[in-house]
Amino acid sequence: MSPNRCIHVLVAVVAILTGAAPAVAQPVLTIEGSCPGALRAQVTGARPGRSLLLLFAPDAGSTRLPLFHWCGGVTLGLDWHGLQIVSGAIADENGVAVMEGQVGSRACGGYLQTLNNPDGGCEISNVVQIP
Repeated sequence: MSPNRCIHVLVAVVAILTGAAPAVAQPVLTIEGSCPGALRAQVTGARPGRSLLLLFAPDAGSTRLPLFHWCGGVTLGLDWHGLQIVSGAIADENGVAVMEGQVGSRACGGYLQTLNNPDGGCEISNVVQIP
């Protein structure tokens, strides 16, 4: 075995034993618009061709999805109370997804985050507050 191959195998073994995973860039969520009114949410850095959900909650927080959920164990940056799916999209070949819609006054000041479905690795985006 070549020295380079030995190093790659050793790094893989150390990663497995320590629980370290390769660094994966987190999808980035940005929003434009006003509340109440038209809102545009854009995700960049998602896995191309994979589906994702736009989640809303009145408050930021820390919600660990239960093990029986299809993304069980993932911790969202949203509070459990009032958590709901508000939209969905599929990332294009560049890892970009756009979701647009009308936002009512009850959503103003609330929080949004995206969650990729299992086919997208259950990745979560940053949390963004609705202006």
